[in-house]
Formats: sequence, C-alpha cells, structure tokens
Amino acid sequence: MLAFTGSGSTGALFRGLANVGSQSVRVNVEADSLNAAILGPDAEPGSETFDLFVKDVARDVTQKAGQKCTAIRRVFVPTSRLEAVREALVDRLTSPKVGDPSRDDVQVGPVATKKQQEDVLAGIQRFAAAGAKIVVGGGLPAEPLGVEKGRGFFVAPTLLECASLSAVPLVHEHEVFGPCTTLLPYDDTASMIAAVRAGGGGLVSSAYSDDKAFVRELFLGVASALGRLVLGNEKIAAGAIPPGTVMASLVHGGPGRAGGGEELGGLRGLSLYLQRTALQGYGPLVASLVADGKKIG
Repeated sequence: MLAFTGSGSTGALFRGLANVGSQSVRVNVEADSLNAAILGPDAEPGSETFDLFVKDVARDVTQKAGQKCTAIRRVFVPTSRLEAVREALVDRLTSPKVGDPSRDDVQVGPVATKKQQEDVLAGIQRFAAAGAKIVVGGGLPAEPLGVEKGRGFFVAPTLLECASLSAVPLVHEHEVFGPCTTLLPYDDTASMIAAVRAGGGGLVSSAYSDDKAFVRELFLGVASALGRLVLGNEKIAAGAIPPGTVMASLVHGGPGRAGGGEELGGLRGLSLYLQRTALQGYGPLVASLVADGKKIG
C-alpha cells in the first residue's frame, strides 16, 4: 500500500512506477485541488448565509497563509452579487495583519519557503497576465510585523477577479498554493456547474444558499466531481464547521485532479488497507471458518 499527499505530478510519478503497476500495489493519492465556494442567487447581502460565505472565503485565504489542500481557490458568485461580495472580501482581506505568527496581533504568517513564495507571486502574475484583475494584494506585504527587513517569505492576502467564468481558463487549471483566491461571476446555474467541474475534480467545495431547488440542482451537478460538498445556510450559520476542516468520520479525498484517493472516513477508510477474500461453500463449514477467523483476528 502506498499513500501519498502532495502535488498531482508527484502522485502521477508514483503511480507510474514499474513495481507499483506489476505488483498491483494499492495507491491512495490526495493531490492538488481547485476547491470552490459557491454563493446562491438567493443569498442577500447582510443575511446570515451571505455573511457565512464571506467569512469562510476570507478565512481560507488567510489561515495558514492559504497553504491548505482544502483552501478555497475559486469563488463563484451571481453577477448581481459581485459588487457586494467584492466589497466585503476587500474589507476582510485588508484588515488582517501579516507578520510573525507568534504575535497575538498577527493573523497571516509566511509561506513555507522562498521557492514557494516565488511560485505564489509568479502564479498571481500568470493569472493577471491572462486577464484576471488584481483587486487587492498581489505582491509582498508593505511591512510584516515583528520581522527583520528582508526576512521571512510573506505574500499579501490576494483577491483576483475575472470578467466571466471563461475569461481566464487558467484559473480552472492552475492552483496558486498561497493566500490567494479568485472571484468568478455567473449568470446561470448550469454554466456555473460546468465551470466548477472544469477544475478537473476536487477535494471539497461549499455552497451557501437557503433555496432548496438551487441546492438540489447544484448537488446533482457537482457531487460526482468532488470528494466532499459542504452546505451552508442560515440554519447552521451560527455554528457551521468551516469547509476546510477535515473530519475524521468523513471521506477526505476526491476524484480526478484531486488524486482519486480517500483518506479518513472512519471504519470505511480502513478498507483500502485490508486484503479481503470471499469465502464460498457449504454453509455450516463457512460459518465455522468465519467464527474461527474472528477469534484469530
């Protein structure tokens, strides 16, 4: 059994090893993911559902400096709500302090390495060059708190925006693994579902709506492309668990780009690690052998 968490390219390398193929080694890969947060057309600015959506998106940009496999990379909003969402996120992303994470007044720390900092900044510029607008951030923070000049690998919390779902295809193909997310306006549910699926398979996405018909259409449209779908609405807004939180009792994994593997899932998650054999024959004999096996196991 080979279990791997990391980049999709490294996971593909492991899957292609000769010994893995010839010996039928089971491979469990949890890889890249262009996770989405989706605001329903019914969510009015100022409502509990709208506020929950904004809070979750902002948290995923700043928490761990966006260095999470479950972080929200694409933010789908109805065109009619675009201005309100942009305004709310700009407020949320410009207020957190960047710097030494051991300080109580700092909410955003550094990315892990100099190379990752370079990759994040380069990814943001790739999106911008392809047509995405940098709304806030996009470079180094002005003055990281509690850090000597020139030290640390910091990136300012960044919000980008695309003119339409298809204006910058790159946002559906490339993950910027840092404090960065992209706003994507949609005009109808069908085109939005197609755009979510254009990510090629994801670990988790979240939907925020109190409209059961919209949630049903969305669920049926995107569930097969995701390992987990989190539904947020006013009923759970006060105590909702963030979509980036991985629960031991739930499957953590996803199809396609996300690796096709599964982690956790309680007892269900152990099945991949077990060799299972079917026993067929005379009933009483089979029953006695199963009973013996339980005693041994």
